[in-house]
Amino acid sequence: MIALLAIASTVLTSSALSRQEKDAGVVSAAARQAVLADQLADNAIKLQMASTDTARDLDTRAAERTEAVEGMERDLALIEANHIGLRYGDDILGLPGDNSPQVEAKFVSLEVTYQAMVSAAEELITIGNSGARVLPPPVIAVVDTAGEFATGMTDIVFAYQTEAEARVKNLKSTQYLVLSVTIVLLVFEGLFLFRPAVKEFREEWRQRAEAHLTAREKDQRKLSFLARFDPLTGLINRFLFGDRLQNAIARARRDGGLVTLMFLDLDEFKAVNDRFGHSVGDGLLKQVAERLVDAVRESDSVARLGGDEFTVILEGNHRVEDAGHVATKILRSLQVPYHVGPHKLHVTASIGIALYPVDGQNSQELLRDADIAMYSAKAAGKNTYQYFTPELREKTSERLHLIDGLRRAIEARQELELVYQPKIDIRDNSIIGVEALVRWHHPELGLVLPDRFVPLAEETDLILPIGDWVIVEACRQMKVWQVAGLGDLTVSVNVSSRQLRHGDLVEKIEVALAETGLEPEFLEIEITEGTLVEDTGLATRTLERLRAMGVQVSIDDFGTGYSSLGYLQRLPIDRLKIDRTFVRDLPVSDDAKALSAAIVGLAQSLHLDVVAEGVETIEQLEILRSLDCFKVQGFLIAKPLHVEQARQFLVDGPPSLLDHEVAAATEVARSAI
Repeated sequence: MIALLAIASTVLTSSALSRQEKDAGVVSAAARQAVLADQLADNAIKLQMASTDTARDLDTRAAERTEAVEGMERDLALIEANHIGLRYGDDILGLPGDNSPQVEAKFVSLEVTYQAMVSAAEELITIGNSGARVLPPPVIAVVDTAGEFATGMTDIVFAYQTEAEARVKNLKSTQYLVLSVTIVLLVFEGLFLFRPAVKEFREEWRQRAEAHLTAREKDQRKLSFLARFDPLTGLINRFLFGDRLQNAIARARRDGGLVTLMFLDLDEFKAVNDRFGHSVGDGLLKQVAERLVDAVRESDSVARLGGDEFTVILEGNHRVEDAGHVATKILRSLQVPYHVGPHKLHVTASIGIALYPVDGQNSQELLRDADIAMYSAKAAGKNTYQYFTPELREKTSERLHLIDGLRRAIEARQELELVYQPKIDIRDNSIIGVEALVRWHHPELGLVLPDRFVPLAEETDLILPIGDWVIVEACRQMKVWQVAGLGDLTVSVNVSSRQLRHGDLVEKIEVALAETGLEPEFLEIEITEGTLVEDTGLATRTLERLRAMGVQVSIDDFGTGYSSLGYLQRLPIDRLKIDRTFVRDLPVSDDAKALSAAIVGLAQSLHLDVVAEGVETIEQLEILRSLDCFKVQGFLIAKPLHVEQARQFLVDGPPSLLDHEVAAATEVARSAI
């Protein structure tokens, strides 16, 4: 009898362990489907970037395009194989295909999305292989359907896990029953007293069986965690987030009330990674996650979607303004300095808010609208929150249209133009240089000014290829003018914080000078005061290398940042540019006059040159003259000029300032009549 029980127990355990191995394989394959769908979407995006990113050479882009297409083909093949195996079984993959009716029903409901994803991916792969330009619509189709498929597979993973856990419980109950009967029989037969060898064998068998089960349970728990949670922060991941958001909407639809979705993105997180490395960035993300959890209720959900993007789901609110109160609390919490190792970091966030049923009827609409609102918060100055409105969707459409058009403009190199604004010395009315300013002639919108497209370029890193082109073109044009005998003047080029942080600014300038033949002393780099304050160490190292080459450096918009005398003493710079806001207010503001006088005095004490920009009236000019500021630029001298106009200005020289004085006096006399 005891032998039969032992055999039965062994058979049951072996069968159950075999089933557990199959369950683990099924759960792993289902979870892998969601990951593969994400990879498919990522490769689709990489394919579009490889098609449109002109910052890289053609060979690099072709290689990246091929890599993206091959990645999509590989991901799609694995998805299709796993899909067939999960539904109908595959001995090679170890998938039994014996789904319960509940799981099969979920597969049936997901079939339409699966077919749409496969069709969209195959279409995009065909486009990628053809070498044709990859436009956004087919990429968006892949990304959207892959996201929906990943969400559906997450639901199926949970169903598989629930059934597997139930089978584990049934196994334990059966084992305990068999073990109990065996022990009773052993006691009655006196085996524990008179058969120690058998007792030791039984104990060893029991321990091995329990150890095997424990290892399986640990593997299942680990797999379950990775399928639902972010391994870095411990927050729920995008898959579980999608499930919770759908459930929250379903409860609100049934019981009434609002569901609030917040989409949160850290401001300038990329700068942290660039400056301190990804390990510090990861440490920062962990602390941000902890603060987010502490800032909301236990019933609310906080998720990390990836990178520096987080979401928060709030349930049970009945007033729209409640979301704003929570967002304010979150922003205040995130403003407190972070300590990651030896580093003290200051990071803020921008939050977009969308509400069910006000802004969207399903999870996809809410996530899209919250994302749109988040970008609006960034555009409003960052470190704030923004509710979604229908107008924002229109602005976002316009924004995407501008970004796409800007990519085409960079690729074609026919819509961007440099104009040049002269700078003069009023002591002898001589031209001392020009500042190169970029303009964009959009084929539909006409002239697009920098204050409209430069922020978008910086946000998307398109500023890098634009900045490279500006440097080369400005150097080339100045060399042309020098060869034509128009004087050894200096051309000034503005450099953004993105270009400075990218790390290869000096190398790009070296290449531009070598290609155009312009001597370094005739190129001036203008960097805003705010850019320098962001990372004084990096700025100092970069500017020192530029100065060593012979390139001149000036601080633009001086007086608007948070510089100090010690900071200026350390920086290798040649001149300060008084911001146009101070110049504008000189005739009407004693404060503006005092600040301008202080900047001139500071420059003189540090043996720096000083230039005033934005000079538009004779009155402003005379005040600057009285402050010993003799180098100026602005509309009073000349507006930004096209290449041919600038060439003529250099030939003719600047207009006599006496002519301006006469014109101004005549205008006053006319107004008095």
